[in-house]
Amino acid sequence: MLNGKILDTNSYHFARHCFNDLSIPLKRTIVCGDDKQDITKSLDLLLNQDKVDYVVTSGGLGSTHDDITYEVLANYFGVECGLDDEVVQRMKSIRSSYLEKLNPEQVQAFYKMATLPISNATTNVSKIYVDDSLWFPIVAINHRVYVLPGVPSLFTKLISALESHIKARIPLSDTRLVRFYVKTVSGETQFAPYLTRLQDSVDEKFGAQVVKIGSYPHFNWKNTTISIIGRIPDVSLEELRLIVDDVVGNVGGDATEISQVDEDKLTNEDPKL
Repeated sequence: MLNGKILDTNSYHFARHCFNDLSIPLKRTIVCGDDKQDITKSLDLLLNQDKVDYVVTSGGLGSTHDDITYEVLANYFGVECGLDDEVVQRMKSIRSSYLEKLNPEQVQAFYKMATLPISNATTNVSKIYVDDSLWFPIVAINHRVYVLPGVPSLFTKLISALESHIKARIPLSDTRLVRFYVKTVSGETQFAPYLTRLQDSVDEKFGAQVVKIGSYPHFNWKNTTISIIGRIPDVSLEELRLIVDDVVGNVGGDATEISQVDEDKLTNEDPKL
């Protein structure tokens, strides 16, 4: 990603997963290089400064010299790395035809992907297998840091499978996030004063961060989307609908409410195609 070779879709899918499936806010997304110091600083920021409860890493789990995620995480949490016999056996069971084609040096490189952090007296390392067709597990450290591969198709599959494990850690609550969209051809400068007053008003009524209002220009489509996110039940669905109606009635530019599907189209598609 940092060299412009790979398009980062994992962050996008993970953010949607947090909002739509877990109804929890995504605090921060960090893109690191394959560098021990960079990864360590990022962990410090998330775990010690932001004090987040749930960290997902993506990538750096391959067989080459620059795949260092397991090694850096082991060093960070003060544990050893070692070859995991269970993962090796799954490798042999699922990828035997491939392994038979490798020379001994190549086999050892492949086994690097089965060399995982090991639990000690102060740090718990566990494995989550989500599919019998996959030899590799999701590695969880202290039920707080979850280590996933970077391949987008696998990453998307695994975060969905991880959902039940994460929900088990979220305190039982009726709180959920609900989002509405309003589309307008008015420019942001035109409705900025109104949105500022509206955000101040809902903050005063419901409290800070209960309702979040933001605007997102779609230059190719020559329109702008206004997002209204509410934290239910701190704001009721009926009260949130009144805010949406207020936006439709005051931003001008043929404002109309649109669906998530419509918003995805504006975000991801080119009107010229």
